[in-house]
Amino acid sequence: MRQELTPLGDRDTELVAKSLQGNQLAFKELVERHHTTAFAVVRGVMGDSDDVEDVVQMVYVKVYRNLDKFRGDSKFSTWLYQIARNEAINAVKKRRLATTPVDDVVIAAPEQDSPEAAFRRTAAADELEQAMARIDERYREVLELRYMGERSYDEISEITGLPAGTVKTYIHRGKAALKNVMTRNLGRRDAAGASE
Repeated sequence: MRQELTPLGDRDTELVAKSLQGNQLAFKELVERHHTTAFAVVRGVMGDSDDVEDVVQMVYVKVYRNLDKFRGDSKFSTWLYQIARNEAINAVKKRRLATTPVDDVVIAAPEQDSPEAAFRRTAAADELEQAMARIDERYREVLELRYMGERSYDEISEITGLPAGTVKTYIHRGKAALKNVMTRNLGRRDAAGASE
């Protein structure tokens, strides 16, 4: 039976304690409860990259190895956020030092779609990913947590340590910046099409 009445923080504390006692199922549940947050944070820092899943796995390894250092002074999600963000930043630094470019991620279309519809969806996803990569990291991070991680403003505030008003401002500014980038890209595309 699920313990739906247990507050998020209390359940996390319980799972951490069980994990420290060697209970692998407890650690698995802890990871599952916070996967969307870890993924959104890493992706928010790294942008569209083939390495996001690898970095998320490294986050879980680091969490597991350092679980005994979690003191419970803050929520588990806040502690996880810091680890995920640091791992993503380190991965970006390493990637910048690498000389080989990363291939673009191609989203496979479901078989029932026509090739044209699949192409449009992939092109739109690619355009969004490119636009996300061009906005300020602060905005990209909260947008990822809000829309990919499906977190509320209050949860984002707790995870990032930002005041709730700042979170709302960053999301508003991030959406405006994203719209601005995509509008400019559309203008360039239209201008290129007119000159052909």
